[in-house]
Amino acid sequence: MLDFNRIWLPFLYLYGVGGLIFIIGMYIISKSQSIKVERVRHKKWFYILLFGFIYYVSIHSFFILLAINQIIPAILIFLIIFLLSLKLLFFVFKKPKIYS
Repeated sequence: MLDFNRIWLPFLYLYGVGGLIFIIGMYIISKSQSIKVERVRHKKWFYILLFGFIYYVSIHSFFILLAINQIIPAILIFLIIFLLSLKLLFFVFKKPKIYS
């Protein structure tokens, strides 16, 4: 039988510790001003980095839910991934307004 310790505990550890390291890294990047969110190009990369982390968490949880036969939550996560991907694509490929 697959219980919480075999399914969700490794998931929570992986993305809990990894997420904490990711947040610390993003904090260091922002404080050292390596990424300036007010710049359009930097803002795009900031959102791509955030999306990447959320994407991997979502894909992993999607496949875990499919493996334990939880179809409805898996479909909902897939739809969220799809909508987030579309939003990111529109954000990345949107042409900035040029003011003269």
